[in-house]
Amino acid sequence: MDFIKTLNQKEQRLGKEKYNNQGCLMKIIAYNSATDIFVEFQDKYKCQINCEYKQFKNGNLVNPYSPNVFNKGMIGNKYSCREDNKDCKEYIIWHSMLSRCYSNYTKSRQHSYQNVLCCEEWLLFDNFYEWLHSQTNFKKWKNLSRGALDKDILVKGNKIYSPQTCCLVPNNVNALFTKRNVHRGNTPIGVSYHKRDRIYEAHCNDGSGIPQYLGRYSTSEEAFNAYKTYKESLIKQIANNEYLNKSITKECYEAMMKYIVEITD
Repeated sequence: MDFIKTLNQKEQRLGKEKYNNQGCLMKIIAYNSATDIFVEFQDKYKCQINCEYKQFKNGNLVNPYSPNVFNKGMIGNKYSCREDNKDCKEYIIWHSMLSRCYSNYTKSRQHSYQNVLCCEEWLLFDNFYEWLHSQTNFKKWKNLSRGALDKDILVKGNKIYSPQTCCLVPNNVNALFTKRNVHRGNTPIGVSYHKRDRIYEAHCNDGSGIPQYLGRYSTSEEAFNAYKTYKESLIKQIANNEYLNKSITKECYEAMMKYIVEITD
């Protein structure tokens, strides 16, 4: 009788479709018993899950390819987001990237992210994870207490996070290319104007957060040129040091060596 009951259930339930609690369409593609079925989500990823029929019926099966991170990002099912009972560094950096691209709160606090987007490929954590691990400096970067995903070095002025435009760098490298336009005023980058003395001063962050005083000048152009000379030399110096230390990739090193500071930066 149990065998006949299972056969009847199989005939009735095999091929049955239902939306889960995320709004994702799922379908029973194999039915062995009420406690052993296979469900396939009906999207382009076709993720399959072995579960019980009651889980399907209740709609509480989770589709790992549902865009539930800022309504854009998908976790996938290849790699875990957890390591040593906490979020892994790969997931933290991915989540932070998506926050810059799609969180209204983040964009309201940091205006430099207003027009920043993520490529479609990296909306899936699986793909981002694989790119990270393909980088020649990944192990070194992962062991850093502070490291960054930089989108501005390889392509100056870039607004899209993608495999072609990003590199992994230590924080001191990332800091070299961080611009604080909100604090600058009307002077060129690296230049401040003192009304009382009617003079321009040049300063430059040395990558460690310490501003270096570069002198006083009668025009903003002279002050900027002092900043430009110092900054380009500093970028090359740090590029050499970090490349020898294997902390940056060859592509990042070459981009830094060719980097030009412009008055419109």
